[in-house]
Amino acid sequence: MMKEIWGKQVYDTLEEIADPAHTALLVVDIQNDHGPQGCLDKNGQDISWVSDMLPNVKRVLAAARERKMLTLFTSNTISRDLRAESPAQIRLLSKASHVKGTNGYEVEDTWGHAVLEELERRPDEPWIVKYRSSAFHGTRLDLILANSGIETVVVMGLITEGCVESTVRDVLGYGYYPVILRDCVTSSRRDLHDAALLVMSARCDAITADEFIALI
Repeated sequence: MMKEIWGKQVYDTLEEIADPAHTALLVVDIQNDHGPQGCLDKNGQDISWVSDMLPNVKRVLAAARERKMLTLFTSNTISRDLRAESPAQIRLLSKASHVKGTNGYEVEDTWGHAVLEELERRPDEPWIVKYRSSAFHGTRLDLILANSGIETVVVMGLITEGCVESTVRDVLGYGYYPVILRDCVTSSRRDLHDAALLVMSARCDAITADEFIALI
């Protein structure tokens, strides 16, 4: 049952929070460049940290689609002419452990930039192209959520300590209930993944794919 806290009605249980009627599933930055023949793979990078997570992601996607939940995808983006990137951002991107030594990673309007084909994004599932870590920064995401009656955003995807954590912080900042799926997020750095999960777990509900599927 909802609780009254400081004069406002607040959802109290996960069943209420994750009700499919007002919950959206947000798939963050699982792109072709992270899969076979993508930029990382072609440049000799290990992509098992992504592929190992995909079965959980697919099961959640199937359950959300069956329940007709609003499902959205994002793609992290680097502009072709680098006009959208500041020197500070370029420095950060170049130092990322999974990007070092690669060329053409997540460049706009390329095959690698698009949502991973294996996830089979549907035409009615919005695709948010973003140029910063948070899926909210400079995008139409909040407009879509607000005008779709969404109150809760369930997040899964890449990279745990980067775009996932930035997005989860803004989910709460924009007034939505944030839920993170622990076994549907990952990073090439296990230590940073674990640290980011610890931080996010203090700010939102952190559950597994199976727990989420059981809820909805």
